Amino acid sequence: MNLKQLPIITMVLALATITTSLAVNYSISGTLIGKIRVIDLEPYGGFTIEHIMNFELWRLLVSQLIHTKQIHMFYNVLSLFALGFLLERKLGSINFFLIWFLAGSVGTFVSTFTVPAPWNLGTGGSQAILALAASGLILHKLENYKRHILAMVLILTIVPAFLLDLIYASNHLPKLGHIASFVLGLILGFVLLRRGSVTASY
Repeated sequence: MNLKQLPIITMVLALATITTSLAVNYSISGTLIGKIRVIDLEPYGGFTIEHIMNFELWRLLVSQLIHTKQIHMFYNVLSLFALGFLLERKLGSINFFLIWFLAGSVGTFVSTFTVPAPWNLGTGGSQAILALAASGLILHKLENYKRHILAMVLILTIVPAFLLDLIYASNHLPKLGHIASFVLGLILGFVLLRRGSVTASY
């Protein structure tokens, strides 16, 4: 694989997630993986609708890089790597980033309405991961793209996210933010495929 074939956006997002999330965790707790609360992340990029109404739009990006649990962050990064190496060149780097950012932002924003204040801060990368996985699902179903390996990656990224929702959510239902980003990922993947905005298989 030469330099042009490397999923550059994937690598940049993964590195940004690791460094930002660990740095914020260290700033708050004094350790890289110490326990922190979601409300501790407000100064570092966590957001509610009030932040967006005040045009603090930088939070839409940074919120997806920071996590309350660093083990969860590392799982998201591994999922991002797996999806990115399979999908970035197929979707195109710009499209890949737009799905990550737009659908991830929407899912994170929706999640702020499902938790009472002051715990309703939007953070984490799960929404963006589920959006990318949903777009990958469209490619798998409509183009039969990288059938077996993509199917395995999709299972390992989609199933655990929704399974944890069913186990730990207070109502034992998938989180609304996860559903929103997943549905938007499906739509974006379908639109890109129909517009011919995905490249030929390689």
